Amino acid sequence: MTAHPSPEPSRARRRALSGRRPAGRRGNRADAAIAAGLAVFALVTCAAAAHRPSLSRDEATAVAADLRALYERIQGTPAQRTAALVIAHVAREEPVRECMKSSGFKYTLAPFAEPFTDGSRLLLPTEVSAVVDPGAQDALTLIPQTVAEEPVAAERPRDPSYKRLSAAKKRLYDDSVLMCEPPIEGQPEVGTPAVSGDLDAEFLDMLRRIGGDLDIASRMEFYSSCMGKLGYRVHTVGELYAAVSAKFADDQGVPLRPESSLMPHAQAYQQDAVKADATCRTPAWSGAMSLAQGELAAFTEDHADQLAELDAAWAALEARATEARAKLA
Repeated sequence: MTAHPSPEPSRARRRALSGRRPAGRRGNRADAAIAAGLAVFALVTCAAAAHRPSLSRDEATAVAADLRALYERIQGTPAQRTAALVIAHVAREEPVRECMKSSGFKYTLAPFAEPFTDGSRLLLPTEVSAVVDPGAQDALTLIPQTVAEEPVAAERPRDPSYKRLSAAKKRLYDDSVLMCEPPIEGQPEVGTPAVSGDLDAEFLDMLRRIGGDLDIASRMEFYSSCMGKLGYRVHTVGELYAAVSAKFADDQGVPLRPESSLMPHAQAYQQDAVKADATCRTPAWSGAMSLAQGELAAFTEDHADQLAELDAAWAALEARATEARAKLA
């Protein structure tokens, strides 16, 4: 991520940090200035891109959904990525069980920790998602999870018969587990399909072309001035992410606990940042979706065989994961 905003906040910045929006005539003037800026900017950029189809908000949203669906088809949905992790987890645990068996001990495979919550979506690559996403909402709403304290590591699993062992046998059991643990460099890697990496590189190139378009780039230049008028001295979504992240920690950088008196202020700041980002990114995003519409169709047609191969590979991986999960029961 990029650096934090300047440590010397302006008056507008201080209002943003407190979670308050400008009030009264000054706030009205700021809103009017942004509205006027958007109108003028739209005229200029629309003239520059007159050859492109003009998409409605619903049409642009549909293109954005297709873009994300293609990304998950390449990178795997959360369920498919979880499948790869389950396979790797069981592949690490089974040798430990066999090793413990040779030492005369029973070993229960460690339970698998689910990496995704219900409704999780993959974030588009941060390098370009600031342009091709309708806003930074997905990334910003995940911040409380990313700054939360790391959970205490779970204790190594023990077979129920462990409780019946003598103190000496328990020590021997624990020592044996450590000896049976395979070295990190020898542990299996997550086996995502090989074709996924090839398509991912070309997908990222496509997103770079969209973000690097002169019209889209000029619209993104408007972003920082628009955000500044709303009280956020940021130039990129990375800086905004850093500013919001800082609100979920105290002055010493310690993550806020849910019961902290600062938590409501952090949440309000986060919500206001999401709204401001969506407002200021709309010109760039709508233009990017107009360009992405044709790029998506061409990409899907040019890589039809590889995508079909990838669909089959992910399906096979999910089938293997079902077998792996059965071993954890």
